[in-house]
Amino acid sequence: MKEHHRKNLLTIYQAAIDGVNGRHVVRRYLTSYTFKADAPCYLIAIGKAAASMTEGALDVMSDRIEHALIITRHGYGGSFNTKPQPDLVELIEAGHPQPDENSLIAGQRLLSLLDEAPADAQFVFLTSGGTSALVELLPASINLARLQRINRWLLGSGLAINEINQVRRALSLIKGGRLIPCLKGRSTLNLLMSDVPGDDPVVIGSGLLIATQSDCPKSLIDKAPAWLQRHLELATAELCESDAQIKTAIIASAGDARSAAATAADALGYKVHCHARFIEGDAVVVGQQLIAELSSSAPGIHIWSGETTVQLPDEPGQGGRCQQLALAAAHAMLPGRALLLLVAGTDGSDGGINQAEADAGALVDGGTLRRGELDGFDAVEALGHANAGAFLGVSGDLISTGPTGANVMDLIIAYVSE
Repeated sequence: MKEHHRKNLLTIYQAAIDGVNGRHVVRRYLTSYTFKADAPCYLIAIGKAAASMTEGALDVMSDRIEHALIITRHGYGGSFNTKPQPDLVELIEAGHPQPDENSLIAGQRLLSLLDEAPADAQFVFLTSGGTSALVELLPASINLARLQRINRWLLGSGLAINEINQVRRALSLIKGGRLIPCLKGRSTLNLLMSDVPGDDPVVIGSGLLIATQSDCPKSLIDKAPAWLQRHLELATAELCESDAQIKTAIIASAGDARSAAATAADALGYKVHCHARFIEGDAVVVGQQLIAELSSSAPGIHIWSGETTVQLPDEPGQGGRCQQLALAAAHAMLPGRALLLLVAGTDGSDGGINQAEADAGALVDGGTLRRGELDGFDAVEALGHANAGAFLGVSGDLISTGPTGANVMDLIIAYVSE
């Protein structure tokens, strides 16, 4: 019976991903959008869902697009990497979660494309999670090695995503709306797939086309190490202004994924409890808290969205925040209780520096600890070394999907028996 519910949780998870697929949501939006007649259109898609979002645009307006620039994570180019493409499509794959040389190349190419486009051009930007690492233009005081050091510290700092992006905006020449002047007043449609709590456009992709103050508050600067504080204190804080005609719309979010999951769970006959509360905080603490909460929760399927954090040791092991949360939850489960917990990224990855590419998260139960311990692993030790992925690999609980074409934060789905 447990295997039946495990299979159903995976079905519900897949339904959530399908509900926010980039191709579907872009196609649906553009089908009813009216572009300026006869004006050439330039498409720029950035993020882990950039390829699928581009497919949606091409479905609707391939005959209108003069050029399409796709900037996405290595291995996330999808069909644009495996099939012959028309000359109008240009693909750059860059580093994520750690930016690499291609991230800087992508930043330069983005600027050159905006500069090359004619005065009457109209732009369509398709932005999804991962953009902050995938495209960058830096001040002279920061090189790639320093950017990577900054990013390593941010990923292991335990800071919330809005704080991480505040730091990124302060140190960038294009984030926080600093790209807006490069549009030169031309009409722009800015479609966003939200991977942040509250769906704040300033935070999504670090707000390339959202004008905002780009300085860091002192309270945040004080959390940074001294070598990073110097860069943040020197960062300029001007608010970029432009006469660009920018229309911004959020076309997919975590709420949409939860709704799709709830619909699928209901169709499978479960009593559904869809929670609006955003799950955040230290992954280990959250895992323990969720199990305590579920021990007295109503039977059925419980659904949350969230994005937890992990404070990384000096030499982290395998896995990301979802796997860390899942293993902490498994450690807190009572043996024999019919309780299942799925924790996975909606993009098909888990944000870990050393994770296997295809590991999106994990689905754990009351037997997870025993299965891992049979192979000589210790859960407490694995959690302490941020090595939950290795434990969950031998226990047989990892979820591997590959790129999903979506990215709306992490999904948490629990089954509580009668």
